[in-house]
Amino acid sequence: MGRTGGNGLAPHGCSCRARRQTAIHGPLSQLTCQFPGLRDGFVPLPLLTGATGQGQNGPARPRAHLQLSPQALHQLYYDPSIENKNLAQKWLMQAQVSPQAWHFSWLLLNMDKVPEIQYFGASALHIKISRYWNDIPADQYESLKSQLFAQIARFAGGSKIVLTRLCVALASLALSMMPEAWPCAVADMVRMFQAEDTNVDGRARCLALLELLTVLPEEFQTSRLPQYRKGQVRSVLAQECGSVFPLLGQLLQQQDSPGFIKQKVLKCFSSWVQLEIPLMDCESLIQAAFASLQDPELFDTAVEAIVNAISQPDAQR
Repeated sequence: MGRTGGNGLAPHGCSCRARRQTAIHGPLSQLTCQFPGLRDGFVPLPLLTGATGQGQNGPARPRAHLQLSPQALHQLYYDPSIENKNLAQKWLMQAQVSPQAWHFSWLLLNMDKVPEIQYFGASALHIKISRYWNDIPADQYESLKSQLFAQIARFAGGSKIVLTRLCVALASLALSMMPEAWPCAVADMVRMFQAEDTNVDGRARCLALLELLTVLPEEFQTSRLPQYRKGQVRSVLAQECGSVFPLLGQLLQQQDSPGFIKQKVLKCFSSWVQLEIPLMDCESLIQAAFASLQDPELFDTAVEAIVNAISQPDAQR
């Protein structure tokens, strides 16, 4: 699904493709009033910005990191010397797990950066959220969530590899927050991207929402959540499929939905059924998947969705 594991340094092809406008309507500009600090580039606490000059790995020097990260990334991607590439990779792997990563990752997402640099910034955010969640003060959860929503809105019509990494970062944050700190995460995601925004067209919003909904179950499967939390979060996600499946059904049944939208919908459905959703809760989508077998463009994706659905333990009862 256009995701990379490990250190997140090398951007690969993304599953997100351009989408034309669908039945999902309207803008994300309302985010700026719903979430305070949305336009800010940084999470304000010293722990996240390195403003105190100290971090868990010793004195923080954010300015050096901000100056060197683009150079190291350029060296990694474009330097013909294998030795230089290895040195750059080693430095970057240390940088993205450092306390300063909370600071420079937002700057690397600036639109004046090339996609490789933006990708590294998004990957650094995902690593910090997924691996160092306990370092984040609870009163910063909403600010971090707001900024990720804002960045996804900005990249909805931009680089697809960066969009995917930002979606994975937000998915990781949602899994860590639910259910106590974010009880209706999935419903909120759907609502957010259905809100009208004159700055983000319907096609881009549909693309971003489907990508976010697709990577959320995938991120759950590979998350580092403790076992007791995994069971809790799995139950919450199973309940929240009520916010996802009607949307997927609508997009599949719309006659004017292009093939690539339907393909993305089927991939999203395939991702969700692996959470062991009861068959009775997704019967209509399974029927739609069978109907999609008649379309050569959708055949492979539909087969995968059907196999995943009927392979779940609930289907064997």
